[in-house]
Amino acid sequence: MTRARLAPRRPVGIDDELAGHTAALLALGVVGLLVVATNPYSLILVLPSLHAWLWLPQVQSRPPWSRAGVFALGFLGPLLLLLAFATRYGLGLDAPWYLAELVAVHYVPIPTFVIGLAWLAAAAQLGALVARRYGPYPNAADRGLGPIRSAIRRTVLAQRSRQKASQEQQRAAGG
Repeated sequence: MTRARLAPRRPVGIDDELAGHTAALLALGVVGLLVVATNPYSLILVLPSLHAWLWLPQVQSRPPWSRAGVFALGFLGPLLLLLAFATRYGLGLDAPWYLAELVAVHYVPIPTFVIGLAWLAAAAQLGALVARRYGPYPNAADRGLGPIRSAIRRTVLAQRSRQKASQEQQRAAGG
């Protein structure tokens, strides 16, 4: 059995793209509010993405390099953080690992980490839109059974075939 591809299953209309942008930008707005509530100084890391990614719906009809450029501008905040750690503390390319270690030893609070994950989720949604790989949630006819229901179906069908085979063997032996 093959895994269902993570790609649009049908042509994506402009209304579906707009809905995808709306959901991601709404999530970014909530991330911004949570950042302000937890540490207002950290907003400097989120503001570039909030400002740059607001322009993504307007550049959807532009060439891919311009969409990618606007999308990349949103990563200036986290890049600034990485560069600060890499240069000030002399970590170089080990800066991402150092930041991950700060989270692992709970120097960075868990709510801040969860807010960062929400920011990454919004970035992934917008990245899929920019790369034209976004597909809206499929309707019931397009979804199929799903992994759990298809596994249950395979199990039930296999059990039925074993029962049928054993009944045929019993009939052949007894008859």
